[in-house]
Amino acid sequence: MKTFGYHSKIKLNDREFHIHTGSIVEKSLILSEIFESGKFITSREFDFEVRNDDQDESQQEYLKNIAGKLHKETLEEINMLFYVHSKIRLLKQYMPHFKLASVFYDRNFIPEAIENFKRAIELKNDFVPAYVRLGRAYILNGQYDEAVAVLEKSYEMRPDFPDIANTLGVALTLTRNYDRASQVLQQAIEKNPGFDEANFNLGVVLFRSTIEGGEADENVVLPQRVIRYVKALRNLERYSESEWQDIFERTLAILHDGNRDDVLTALEELQLKLVGHLKINSVVESFYLKFMYGGRELDREELEIYEKRINEQAPERSQFADYWNELGTIHMIQCRNLFLKSMAEFEKAVKLNKNYTDASRNLELIKNNKKGFLILLRAILK
Repeated sequence: MKTFGYHSKIKLNDREFHIHTGSIVEKSLILSEIFESGKFITSREFDFEVRNDDQDESQQEYLKNIAGKLHKETLEEINMLFYVHSKIRLLKQYMPHFKLASVFYDRNFIPEAIENFKRAIELKNDFVPAYVRLGRAYILNGQYDEAVAVLEKSYEMRPDFPDIANTLGVALTLTRNYDRASQVLQQAIEKNPGFDEANFNLGVVLFRSTIEGGEADENVVLPQRVIRYVKALRNLERYSESEWQDIFERTLAILHDGNRDDVLTALEELQLKLVGHLKINSVVESFYLKFMYGGRELDREELEIYEKRINEQAPERSQFADYWNELGTIHMIQCRNLFLKSMAEFEKAVKLNKNYTDASRNLELIKNNKKGFLILLRAILK
């Protein structure tokens, strides 16, 4: 089977993004990647099955269509996110900014994520999730002092949250404040003894504080705590994907070799990867933003795409209430579109026959209830 690809360039204000979409036949994968100034930003992918007959032109055409759709969806999402970013800049509601920042974070558009998390905090200065995610975004952006400042505020508000203490502990480690990092990480572990990430991070703090300032030996011996918790993290279900497994295996190999500089770099990279890992349901958040602030109505095909994406999450999320809430919201919007479609059809009937009393009555009823339906839908989404 032949490979194929698509390329587009998008200019948004002073930013320029390049989007490449193509097939990786040996991995049965269609991949859409976004770059800025040669730097990888994020990607989307679609798995496919290859038939034994490599000359199957119909399959080749099918894959081209899938790649074309994925490429188009990637372009549309970038344009939509930056359009909403511009549109809500002065909006005085914290939640749209938080949702947009979360999608930007998930898509690795970190400067835009930081701007919108900060805006959410300006509008609601006790909204702890915005502080925590802003702290993580600062860490990923290399702004460690800013991360410490904002995470200390969130920890002051919610000292009972081990995850906040762990994130703060990483930021403090990156600023080389080992005493304070050790303190908050120990507090996280006291609240949740099975918190493997915090146990790993505490091991890193103890290791770094021991070797830094001492003799710079080329090789080092790591405390068993660090190796033990890297292995424990590797065995967790949330890190079972091949990408994570490769990271853990590479890290363990470097730790085994014991080269001082390589070990320090590998531990820091793993800390950054772990603290930056955040489960965000960007499908739902993106849908909300597009519907509320995207500047146009969502058509039937777009709603079906979102419905399909949410349904694909059923195996891992069907036992959670928010999954059914999200699906119900999609169906409400589909009902709304059918509602408006039916009104247009009643209007057509009356236009063709002004004496058609049933159609006239139905049209009057639906017009009387139109405003209430739209108010209900927007109330659900806010």
